[in-house]
Amino acid sequence: MPEPTADHRLCPTRASGAHTLIAHWITPVACLARQRANYHKCPTCQYLGLPAEAVVPLPVEAPREELPVSATPVRRARSKKKSKPVEPV
Repeated sequence: MPEPTADHRLCPTRASGAHTLIAHWITPVACLARQRANYHKCPTCQYLGLPAEAVVPLPVEAPREELPVSATPVRRARSKKKSKPVEPV
């Protein structure tokens, strides 16, 4: 993912560093306009109240733990219901 620059910001950039489901690259002017209009994602954003020149680095993601691989294959479910033969019309 590209780093934020003075020309673009990732909206929203959570102050807690939490992942956002949907985020957009916007200009600082658009960011300030959203803050003035009380955009619903602004209260938890790192850019809240910062000037247009501010650049906040993206949070570093923690390494993910690998899940153990199961050696036992998963059985396929079988239906106990028998289908009726289809009669020709």
